[in-house]
Amino acid sequence: MSGAEHEAAIAAFTAGLEAGGQDPEGLEGPATPDQIAAAEAALGVRLPPSFRAFLRVHNGGGVYDTSLYGVAAEDGFDLVRLNLRAREDEVPDHLVAFAATISGEVFCFDTSRGEDGEAPVMVIDAEEGKLIAVAEHFISFLQKLPRLEAELQTTRGPQPMTVPEWEDFLRREREKLRKLSRTPARELSMPDPEKVRSDLGGKIPVDPRHLKKD
Repeated sequence: MSGAEHEAAIAAFTAGLEAGGQDPEGLEGPATPDQIAAAEAALGVRLPPSFRAFLRVHNGGGVYDTSLYGVAAEDGFDLVRLNLRAREDEVPDHLVAFAATISGEVFCFDTSRGEDGEAPVMVIDAEEGKLIAVAEHFISFLQKLPRLEAELQTTRGPQPMTVPEWEDFLRREREKLRKLSRTPARELSMPDPEKVRSDLGGKIPVDPRHLKKD
């Protein structure tokens, strides 16, 4: 994609935020070319052209429950600071994190791959210790962002509950049993499978402490 195509795609993404129930004010104003260059120098990588184009319009921000990192940012989502910290935890230098969701997903560019300076977008699956391909490049990531969490759930399949989720599940089930014990049999109804699946949030109801570790 050319620079003009990047700009058009970013403008379309921004224009569609309100229709998607998002606040455009959640995105920051532009970064300067010097700030972008300083971030690249600090990390020792060349950022993908599409992401640089985005930073020149929006220096990070939050939409669709996702925080996009900025450069020289003071809100806790600074691209350089977060990636240097990740490298201390032995994340490879060629993986450059640029966004994170409120559920803990971290998206990164794999700068060891790609064409024309662009890099594929991956999500770091810390539990499985692997990378999952998300999008061919940053513009594709933006276009997928409104439905990305659902796509990732489909890709991964059902996941075990975390310990807090399991304990909350047990609390809800015990409360249901208490109510059932006080309900006459003639008033009982069959549970709605769709509601049960929705309540589980795609998770497998099992105590994760009892799962076998590899």
